[in-house]
Formats: sequence, C-alpha cells, structure tokens
Amino acid sequence: MGTLVEFGSELNALAEHYYGEDPSRKPDWYLAEYDRLFGCWRDLPIRLLELGIQRGHSMLIWKEYFPRATIVGLDCDPRPERFPQDSRFHFVQGGQDDPAVLDQAIAAAGAPFDIIIDDASHLGYLTARSFSYLFPLALKRGGIYVIEDICTAFRPAGEFDATDYAPAEIGLPEMARVFPSHQHGMVGLMKQLFDHTMAPIVTGDYTRYAIERMTVLANLAIFHKAA
Repeated sequence: MGTLVEFGSELNALAEHYYGEDPSRKPDWYLAEYDRLFGCWRDLPIRLLELGIQRGHSMLIWKEYFPRATIVGLDCDPRPERFPQDSRFHFVQGGQDDPAVLDQAIAAAGAPFDIIIDDASHLGYLTARSFSYLFPLALKRGGIYVIEDICTAFRPAGEFDATDYAPAEIGLPEMARVFPSHQHGMVGLMKQLFDHTMAPIVTGDYTRYAIERMTVLANLAIFHKAA
C-alpha cells in the first residue's frame, strides 16, 4: 500500500491547474488523502456532494477525477462562472444548515451520496447542523463524510466561532490535572462526535450517527458510515 506522500499526484496537478494562485486551494495532504480514500471509486457512477464551492475550482477537479459521477455543489453565493456546464453536475444555492436547501441537493443527486465534503462555513454550529441532517439521511451505508478545516476554533477569539479555552481535568501521571481544552466551534464538534463514535464500545449499538470509523488528520476529519 502506498504512503500518503505517494497518493494525490494527479489531484494535486489538477489543483495546480484550476486553482492557480488562489489561496483557497485545497492543501496537498487533503488531496492525497482523497486519492487514497476515493481512488477505488474513480470509474464508478458514484454521487458526491460538496458544501461550499466558492469559485467552483473543486468542481472542475471532480469532473476529471470522477468521469461517471453525479456531483452536486452547494453554496450560499450564486452559481460560479466556472461551475461545469455538464448534465452530471447540479448547483444548489442556499445555506448549508437549511433542511429545504439540503433536500434540494439530495433530490438533484437522485439517491443518497457516496461522498459528502463540507468545505462551507467552518463554523461549528452550522457544520453540526449539516452533519446531523445529511449523515443519517443522505449518506449511503459505507459512505464517507469529510469535514475540512476543523481547526478554525483555534483562530484568535472573534474569528469564525473561536473562543478561549475551557479548563479540563484528567490527571495523567506526570501531567497537569487541569489543562487547556477546547470545547467550542469546530474542535468542540469533533470532540462531541468522537464520543458518538466510541459509544458502541460500551452500548453494543450505534448512536443516531452510525460512525464506524473517525480519522483526524491535520485540519481534516473523515467519518466512515457503518456498512
């Protein structure tokens, strides 16, 4: 099996081509991880939803990477000029936390999604609303839900939904019992979902969110839905 460094060369080349110097370009390690996760689905008629498409660069990347996929892009701003003019592609305008808008995205795909990527607000409470609606209802069993840029809660207070750290007490040997612990924004959401991921170990059953696996990379969280 290849290492993370060995994956993603094609996706990164596409990103260089379509994003150019645009600072919103997805980082190399995001694309390398996507190649590792999604490579086996490249030639299948999958369904993909991306929340937050900005200028539409990622849509152009997915158009080449997934030649048979049905792809839905959702954004609060109007359809970008570079959004693909292709029958496989559908644009939905509206807020990521609006159930009526999310229903439009689901209807446009015609069936549940294999992949959902949240690159929208990077605000914990809005990201939570999208996840709580889409993961149970609109993601296939065995599907993958990705939340990008999860470290916005560590930005200076006042940016995104960042705030000061809250004290926590654990008591590991030779470590302070009380240490800084973030309970807010995107980081707080990740910690809450971690609890839901671990719950089956104790209860013998899944919570409302049938998370089989949760993987956290630098600024990126990936949730595999139980098959």
